[in-house]
Amino acid sequence: MEIRVALLYATVGTGHRTAALALGEWFRREGQDVKVQCLDVLSFASPLVRGFISRSYLEMVKRAPRLWGYFYDTLDDPEARDGLLGSLNEMTAKLNLRRLKRRLEAFGPHALFCTHFFGAGPLAEAFAPQVPLYYVNTDFLSHVFHRNRLFAGWFVAGPEAARQYAADGITEKVHETGIPVFPAYASPPGREEARAALNLPREGRVVLVISGGIGVGPIEEAVASLARRRDWTTLVVCGNNQRLLRRMRKLFSGASHVRIEGFVENILEHYAASDLVVMKPGGLCTSEVLCLGLPILLMDPIPGQEQRNSDYLLDRGAARVLFEVRRTAERAEEILEDPAERARLREACARLARPYAGREVVRTVFQEQGWNQV
Repeated sequence: MEIRVALLYATVGTGHRTAALALGEWFRREGQDVKVQCLDVLSFASPLVRGFISRSYLEMVKRAPRLWGYFYDTLDDPEARDGLLGSLNEMTAKLNLRRLKRRLEAFGPHALFCTHFFGAGPLAEAFAPQVPLYYVNTDFLSHVFHRNRLFAGWFVAGPEAARQYAADGITEKVHETGIPVFPAYASPPGREEARAALNLPREGRVVLVISGGIGVGPIEEAVASLARRRDWTTLVVCGNNQRLLRRMRKLFSGASHVRIEGFVENILEHYAASDLVVMKPGGLCTSEVLCLGLPILLMDPIPGQEQRNSDYLLDRGAARVLFEVRRTAERAEEILEDPAERARLREACARLARPYAGREVVRTVFQEQGWNQV
């Protein structure tokens, strides 16, 4: 029997898409005769709605992050989900997802998986009860919009998120799998192999600075601090922010020990080659770094989901916070020159790392649905 699964994401940031693609790889590895279709929900919405959702989010987190945090926290309430704002969200999604519904009906999925809430509720309603829709959380904590009772099940980062579901009276079908990452994170390359692949010095410190897929945050200040350490190599990944990429390359054009890149497909090799990562606390990218046990310096979390991710990691001792970005090199050196501190961080990372999260999601669904596996 051929099993068909549709993996749905929204291009708001890059973590939702990456989690969906990672799940696709796990399905192909674990299942026999599995056909996977990965779709961007927003690409099926009207240009007006698509532009409003993606651009409004990007502009808000860049120019008014506290306003975004206010909306995120205010809406994280069952009354908001079931009230006017929730109704407007559902109505907007229903009106804009007719083409997606037709596309899915033509594909004939046996199950749907959503890594972003936009459209998830209306799709669950449209396809129930014949086709189950599962929600896959891509942050360490949940938002009330994720906890829709129409969903067939939920996959969350850990017990803290599960407790949020329990507070809403949802105790069944909540699986603490972790956030799905690509299978390669279960067996990452060694440091020497990764440095050779990236043409980096075998010896010496390598510090990676990543700004997330949308490229926001005080990247320039952090890199300027690190660039003063000419005995270190600083890798900078600007994501999809082309303006940031051009500006950074111009600013550091004369620094041979600073390498500036845009979006990279081989981010795993960049992680593996590094001694420490300076980053924003996105749920997906920090889940990737946890799998490598690297020291993490968190900078400038966006209020809302990033701040909650930051609090989660700091509370569990798996990261350190960067209070003064202009002193990034000093803070990084404090960690790198302290073996006991590095050991503490490595042990905390090992407790949280879930490199097989995607496999757990797939195996759980195969078992629940009674599908055959390899």
